[in-house]
Amino acid sequence: MLRRVATVLVTAASAVWVSPAQVLAVDPGDWTPVFSESFDDPGTLPQGCAAYDGAADGASGASGAGASYFRPEAVTVSGGRLHLALHRRNYGGRPFVTGELRCLGAAQQFGRYEFRARVPVGAGISSIAMLRPVEEPSGQNASQLEITAQPGEEKALMRNGTGTGTSVRTLPGPFSDWHAYTIEWAPTGFRVLVDGKERSADPGVSTEQRWFGFAVTVGGSGTPGSSTALPAEFQVDYLRVYAYAPDSSMPAVAAQPSTVHNAVPGSPSGHRWSLWLAVVATVMAAVALFALVMHKTRPHRPPPSHRA
Repeated sequence: MLRRVATVLVTAASAVWVSPAQVLAVDPGDWTPVFSESFDDPGTLPQGCAAYDGAADGASGASGAGASYFRPEAVTVSGGRLHLALHRRNYGGRPFVTGELRCLGAAQQFGRYEFRARVPVGAGISSIAMLRPVEEPSGQNASQLEITAQPGEEKALMRNGTGTGTSVRTLPGPFSDWHAYTIEWAPTGFRVLVDGKERSADPGVSTEQRWFGFAVTVGGSGTPGSSTALPAEFQVDYLRVYAYAPDSSMPAVAAQPSTVHNAVPGSPSGHRWSLWLAVVATVMAAVALFALVMHKTRPHRPPPSHRA
């Protein structure tokens, strides 16, 4: 009996030890990976991306979107994350300094964008994932997911520009914790998924070449008041970009899944569980083997009927 138990435990421990510790982000159908960034290089922005330096859209003033100025020092990479900060500091006649990252090097017609992010909590702060046309002005060809986490009123607005108009849809929260987001812009429509679940879909699409980016700025319900703690940060854990390629015949190497560590939505430390399970299974197997050895090697007393 002990031998069978030991065999089962050793087999289980071996299976856990050889299981992969990293997570593979399998390429979705009709999409080909073109860009993957896990922000593992401190102080270095992703290739093809740059921090924007300029005033936010809107009239200069103390309220609304025009109250902020985008500065490169508000965009940093550290601790395996992209940080976009919002500071209460005057610059260029605006009372707030904010961060915006533009990835013009990943501009394309249609695309799928996957990222895991945490937005700052507080009134008057908007965290944005955006698609903007290469040819300015953006006009009705701009789309974005704008997330606000004001206490008691967490929501996201999906604004989808089609070239002839812009639709706006509200997605109820909560959004204040880490979530995995997907923005999919295809010829068949524009949709948003949160933690793998479709939250909004629109059949209208823009056909312009557009770049992708992130920003944090003042907005939503005005500007941050005294109850909103600043500086605040919009943090991004990873970003994956795909190009639209139905029935793709890309070479086998290019079509391999991209590897992103700790990219399972809601489980940033999932690979650690495999390690702990392996340790527990190995200890149990060792105990069982020790008991088996002791049982085989210890002297056995004869039955009572054989005693003198």
